Amino acid sequence: MADSFLITPRNWFKGTLAPDLEGGLIHSVDSGGTPSTKEARYWDGNIPWLTPKEVTELDSQIYVSRTERTITAKGIRESGAKLMPPGTVMLTKRAPVGACVINAVPMATNQGFLNFRCGPRLRPLFLAYWLRINKLYLHLVANGSVYPELYKSDLFEFEISVPAIEQQDRILKAIRALEYAITLGAALEQTSSDPSRVTKFQEQSRRLSNIREELIPALLSGQLSVTAAPDTFPSMLEIESEGHL
Repeated sequence: MADSFLITPRNWFKGTLAPDLEGGLIHSVDSGGTPSTKEARYWDGNIPWLTPKEVTELDSQIYVSRTERTITAKGIRESGAKLMPPGTVMLTKRAPVGACVINAVPMATNQGFLNFRCGPRLRPLFLAYWLRINKLYLHLVANGSVYPELYKSDLFEFEISVPAIEQQDRILKAIRALEYAITLGAALEQTSSDPSRVTKFQEQSRRLSNIREELIPALLSGQLSVTAAPDTFPSMLEIESEGHL
């Protein structure tokens, strides 16, 4: 087992990214597949089919519900593609390595992914953020003769340490509130016709983005307590929405 990249409290539950029904962290890990492009009956169905390229174009967006191409149920049955339920953490294993999203609807992927279904001890959103802040670590273990690629055997050695579900929910609430504040600032910037206010919105968004980069690792490692943190965000968001930045 590889040591965790983050130093976490001793009372947090520790395990690996390998499937382990008894451990409760990871239920299953599957790759994807590509139906034959020569068979028209496999394509243009009602099943979204995700590629790594699309994930890189989503920027910081973490949930995905639409894809450029769709496939059919026949395409699923007669290829290596698998229909993944909503809430699956989809990690790109090559081109690029380490990009991560969560599907909001049933979805399939091509073979450039490792798709994690979480167990009862782990929220998918917690895992997604954890993978994102460990992206440098993922790059370090990626290997391949032609291009860098993550392999299950390497990933399954990773140790992840998580708090109780209730604490995960508090952590995620704080992170999502901050993400909302950043998104709201961008929206206010686009709708304002006052140059001085636009400048303030831009500065606030930059400041919040910098805070986010430091806050997320601190929250996911237990270095920062979130006992009361989520309740402090609504007032900040309310001030922002009124434009008093």
